[in-house]
Amino acid sequence: MTTSNATCKKGLLVQADDLQLGRCYAVHGIKHAPAETHPIFGQSFKIKAMNLPFLVGQLVSDPSHPPVTLDVRHLDLMRVTPDFVKAQAPSHVPDAD
Repeated sequence: MTTSNATCKKGLLVQADDLQLGRCYAVHGIKHAPAETHPIFGQSFKIKAMNLPFLVGQLVSDPSHPPVTLDVRHLDLMRVTPDFVKAQAPSHVPDAD
């Protein structure tokens, strides 16, 4: 039996049980307050440690920033692509135009 891409389609949000150490995610929003915003929303972070419902992540955009501790009971998280992570990583060499 074969499955098509349509039947294997994954949702945008990741459940806490599916989080993996070393992978990159971003905060999509607050579970019970979807209209609220926060500067961390959309920022890629790499999971350094987990003890659910808490996780420790290192922001990709600012590696010198101390790791952040997040409570997944209150946040919606999403996977991010390697290209998204790369685009947010600090660049020490400006692009040549």
